[in-house]
Amino acid sequence: MKSFMKLSSMVILLLIVAGMLVNQSCSSAIYNSGDTKMEKIKNSAQYKDGVFYNYKDNYDINFIKSLPMMWDFLFTDNDRKPDVELPAKKVDFNQIENAQSDELKVTWVGHSSQIINIDGKIILTDPVFENKLAFMGNSRYNGDVPFNMEDLPEIDLVIVSHNHYDHLNSTTIETIHPKVKHFITPLMVGAELENMGVPRKKITELDWWEEIILFDEFLIALTPAQHFSNRGMFDGRETLWGSYVIQGPYHKIYFSGDSGYSESFKHIGDKYGPFDYTFLECGAYDERWHSMHMYPEETAQAHLDLKGEILQPMHWGTFDLALHSWYDPMVRVSKAADSLGIKLSTPIVGETITIDNNLTTERWWEPAINKEKLISKK
Repeated sequence: MKSFMKLSSMVILLLIVAGMLVNQSCSSAIYNSGDTKMEKIKNSAQYKDGVFYNYKDNYDINFIKSLPMMWDFLFTDNDRKPDVELPAKKVDFNQIENAQSDELKVTWVGHSSQIINIDGKIILTDPVFENKLAFMGNSRYNGDVPFNMEDLPEIDLVIVSHNHYDHLNSTTIETIHPKVKHFITPLMVGAELENMGVPRKKITELDWWEEIILFDEFLIALTPAQHFSNRGMFDGRETLWGSYVIQGPYHKIYFSGDSGYSESFKHIGDKYGPFDYTFLECGAYDERWHSMHMYPEETAQAHLDLKGEILQPMHWGTFDLALHSWYDPMVRVSKAADSLGIKLSTPIVGETITIDNNLTTERWWEPAINKEKLISKK
């Protein structure tokens, strides 16, 4: 029996390795060397010898070193997915569209995907509107995407933080881009969008600290994030990554994308803060890649560094991307927020909240945890 289990484990591991190798056909799309877009990229301080760099702590994927991690993902449970159904609701687009020109409305789709109506403009962040990330990839564990893509209204802007599959989904982009007026990405990510059918004239690429004015009175800035990029095993850091500042006539928000904790949060806060609302990564962390994904306590500190008023943790409760329990991010960040006097926003998937009106602060994951414990005792 033990020999059979060992053989089965090896077969599973080999299948995963084979799947990763097959996935190389899905490597990053980049511009040809003679493309006019390359002039700006080559002049970026973050770009050298064909790859992009953080200010410090650059992460490179090592296939051999990844093998023990694959084993842990196969045979470590640790409540990584819930045993109970998590609360969610269908997105009400009438509620999103019917907003005053000075309101800030937020709808969490799951993970880092948000539908935001800020001062009359509808913005999507890292839209992943598919239940499965990629072939042999993760599937949502918090229910189906809470709407059909064909029901989306006209979108003023889509921002993409980087090209990882849990932030840039080809089926989503291919489906929604006819309804989108404008896309903003970090450098080289525009090539990915063009490969997905988005017309170049709709895409603006930004370098770190670069700003653009849209709709006459909206400032969008790409700001640093401590992370990396890849779509396969051998295309690491070929496209840039980043975070965003979005400032409308009445509200200012920050979207972190993915990032390890760094002094950049304070620099961003000093230059652009204070922020009415911050969307900050809080999940998929591990000591082995801590420099690329911050711990929940650091999420709380980053919010303070940014001079934020309300914090919405994101990048949790949707995909199984690390070895911690599904609820660990919110248990830890809520404890840190309480100790630091931070106001948390905690909408369920599909729920639309209006800031300063019906902010959701209920810790809805706690009853789910308790229900799981009752089930495990039976």
